[in-house]
Amino acid sequence: MNYLKRLFVSFKGQIDQVADEFENHEALAGAAIQDLQALAGKTRLHLHRVGKLSEHYQKQLQEQQEQARLWSERAVKVRATDEQKALQCVKRLRDTQRQIVVLEQQYRDSSAQEAKIREDLNAIQEQLQVLKNKKEILAARQNRANLQGALLNQAGTRLPDVQTVFDRWEGSVVSAELETPDRIETDSFASAFEQEEDELALRMMLDELDGQSESAEKR
Repeated sequence: MNYLKRLFVSFKGQIDQVADEFENHEALAGAAIQDLQALAGKTRLHLHRVGKLSEHYQKQLQEQQEQARLWSERAVKVRATDEQKALQCVKRLRDTQRQIVVLEQQYRDSSAQEAKIREDLNAIQEQLQVLKNKKEILAARQNRANLQGALLNQAGTRLPDVQTVFDRWEGSVVSAELETPDRIETDSFASAFEQEEDELALRMMLDELDGQSESAEKR
């Protein structure tokens, strides 16, 4: 039993050692994945903000385009009756067109930036999935390698086969059982009949002896 205890302690110690190494690698990989997840979260936030900005520019652009249409119609409408008012309408139209040019550039820039951020986010998410899958595969492979390595001591020789130890133990128990005869259980009911039958046989033998004795005396 002491040998089994020493074997268990030795085996458990090596398992704990390789488990610590395994957990260190897994922890580092997990930390890297968490960093990438944090980066994905920040990128997603930037994408949301730039998307809102693009929507804002697009809305303003549509409003200014509508204003340009109105000022153009007004200028044409009042030119025949009030040229000065028509010129003021044209001036408003020109200012609006300048604003449209600025908004169009801002909208193009924000849309382009939004597309780049979306591409970055997709790339991060793809890489994140690759790393997660790789982590699981490597964890499974290293776990198997560590368990196999735990069966080898530092000198490179195999530890005693645990199954062999238990086989020997079982053999010892079987030998002890064979050396100790099993207690024969008695059936009291059957024993009563057997005792009566034995007594009857004895009486028959006694009667036979008496008969032989009487025959001898008659001779």
